[in-house]
Amino acid sequence: MPMFRQSLLMLLLVTSAAASDSPREILWDQLVPEDWDPYAVFDELSDEEYAALTDEEFFALREKAQEMLDKAPVIEELDGQTVRIPGYVLPLEYKGTRIREFLLMPYLGACLHTPPPPANQVIRCSLEQAHDLQEMWRPVWISGRLKTGHATSKLSEDGYDSITDVSFGYSMDVESIEPYRRAVAR
Repeated sequence: MPMFRQSLLMLLLVTSAAASDSPREILWDQLVPEDWDPYAVFDELSDEEYAALTDEEFFALREKAQEMLDKAPVIEELDGQTVRIPGYVLPLEYKGTRIREFLLMPYLGACLHTPPPPANQVIRCSLEQAHDLQEMWRPVWISGRLKTGHATSKLSEDGYDSITDVSFGYSMDVESIEPYRRAVAR
């Protein structure tokens, strides 16, 4: 009987260790503190005050709003956790279809001809070895250890001379990248 108990204990320990190494699946809203309001800067004005803004006042307000988005708060408890999250790849370092560095975005087209999402909705991703991603516009799942910390990446668009600064609040050394497949309800 003691041998059976030892075997059972070892099985439980190995199973729980394996479970703790598997990535926790998260979604984009879990990267945003519940009490953070990205529109708070606009709530300071009534509709009438907002409509009466001069061009200079409007652009100053827009700049203030962008600063808030660039410094959007992160969930510090996620720092160091192994997670799995779906999103869209925006390549930073690539050659053809092989990517090494990219930004993971919550929606298709983020940053392309539009202001970037808040920093807490952007993950800068690094791959140890280049990954062949044939269809850049398709969503993917990525897994790896998530790190918190604000920084900025330079993003240039092919065919354009402009370079955009994109702030991010999270980064990840990606351990796996795979095509997104939605779970089928049974």
